[in-house]
Amino acid sequence: MGPMRHLLLFGRRARAGRVKTRLLPLLGVDRTLALYQAWLADQLAFVRSFEPGASVEWWADGDLDPALDAGLPVRDLALRLQGSGDLGERLEVAFTASARAGAAATVVVGADSPTLPAATVDHAFERLERGAEAVLAPAEDGGYVLLGMRGPRLELLRGIPWGGSDVAEATRAAARTAGVSLAEVEGWFDVDDAAGLARLVADLERPAAARRAPETRRVLLDSAFRDVI
Repeated sequence: MGPMRHLLLFGRRARAGRVKTRLLPLLGVDRTLALYQAWLADQLAFVRSFEPGASVEWWADGDLDPALDAGLPVRDLALRLQGSGDLGERLEVAFTASARAGAAATVVVGADSPTLPAATVDHAFERLERGAEAVLAPAEDGGYVLLGMRGPRLELLRGIPWGGSDVAEATRAAARTAGVSLAEVEGWFDVDDAAGLARLVADLERPAAARRAPETRRVLLDSAFRDVI
């Protein structure tokens, strides 16, 4: 039997003009793509650091392209396809599949929080293993940067205003309505716009964050980014 902890990275593959579109007016296509590729590299290395104590998967929006993905730490990594639908529908598929595969606790993180601390993921698993049915780490913009479940509590994924500032609060309300015990761990931030990018640049001044996201730091230190950070 494999690890009872399942850690899933939810992130699109890096494709020009199709990732982090709210950053395109600030960075342009090439710099946005380079930054997102760095996030993917750092997040993949991050989730893989939990192996072998956790079973790790990358839920992407397409198959790997050897030409584009050669530099990513994906050797022997399980790749799953998100499929269609809104984020809630795609998360439903992932949580259901994880439960069917025997996970006692499943945690999902995204690609755009490249300095999310490992302790946050550990705490999420611990809360689930201590009895919470679900757990989230709120994001500073009103969403969340982590969602975990002991089973596929699909009530938490339906009727949510995805992409808005009320995602976390709507999830809390859904948990209350469904009688689901929802725990929370320390919040963090994700990067969707200029304010988030500035927050990331400031965070990377911390040695722990620089060690956590070396590819992101390397890209942002490039001269191509000097006029925007």
